[in-house]
Amino acid sequence: MGIKLFLIRHGQTLWNKDGRYQGDKDIGLTRVGFKQARLAAKYLSKVDFSNIYSSLLRRAIDTANIINKTKNLKIIARENLKEINFGKWEGMKFDQINRMFHDDYQNWLADPYNNCPTGGESFKQVKERAVAEIDNIVNENEDGSSVAVVTHGGVILSLLVHWLQIPIPRWRSIIQRQGAINIVVIDRGFPYISAINYTGHIKQVYDDSEDKVIGIYSGLRNRN
Repeated sequence: MGIKLFLIRHGQTLWNKDGRYQGDKDIGLTRVGFKQARLAAKYLSKVDFSNIYSSLLRRAIDTANIINKTKNLKIIARENLKEINFGKWEGMKFDQINRMFHDDYQNWLADPYNNCPTGGESFKQVKERAVAEIDNIVNENEDGSSVAVVTHGGVILSLLVHWLQIPIPRWRSIIQRQGAINIVVIDRGFPYISAINYTGHIKQVYDDSEDKVIGIYSGLRNRN
């Protein structure tokens, strides 16, 4: 049946909470972030993972270690699973970036696939390294295996857009909440996606508190 990938976004960090771009800065989990990781681990407790892979960044490693607590596997850390490098924007809030790097930010919001954050990395570059790493992971595991991949919103987004062949103008249309789980089976190179941005393990009753980022992006985007 191919390789079943569980793509898991790390839990909340302080910069997530404050609305700051963190990219490849090594920011740790908050108390809420650790709770989100524990809830993800509980939800995935009956999955017999053959391997657990993680970004090198602490927020992902800590999430992976919590998921691994009952699995007793060795966490395999990979450079190519790190979040997008936001360059000079890292540590800054949305409105600050829009003021200080307005043209670059608007170009990025309009087309983050081809345009880079100031001094940073485009989503095209993220996609290329993420797809290459997933190919490596698929080749390293036997057919029928289940594999956890703990990484970042930008990396997961780039993979989903690649697999679904979403047009560039709709690149930012997919949301990844903190602690979200995505499930995809790669069978003979073809992706079968059964879950995107699942967070029912974190909040059994829906609330829209984390969707505020949509309003922020919408408010900052130039109307052309």
